[in-house]
Amino acid sequence: MKKVLKFKYDEKEGFLSVVERDNNLYALVQKDTPKIKEVRQTNKLWISYELKQPTYEEIQVKVLDDPSLTAWVYHQLEEEKNLYFKELNDTLCVLEIPIK
Repeated sequence: MKKVLKFKYDEKEGFLSVVERDNNLYALVQKDTPKIKEVRQTNKLWISYELKQPTYEEIQVKVLDDPSLTAWVYHQLEEEKNLYFKELNDTLCVLEIPIK
């Protein structure tokens, strides 16, 4: 089953494709985006676990630069046919989001 969350940053909404492991959700993101630069400083992101009628909460998240975790998330999303990115490269990192 595809798992997707909504996020809000700077009055813009977007989606995060996620996989689950060890009571956390993991999403691939581009390292150099303003959203991720902000998250690195605050460890917070506005997230909604509901897609149709989103209710955003400021959630504690972590940005992880672990290449093996990034590869695992990439391949899991690819296997689930829930992958947004076209290739695995060093511009990607992982957001770790606690499961609610």
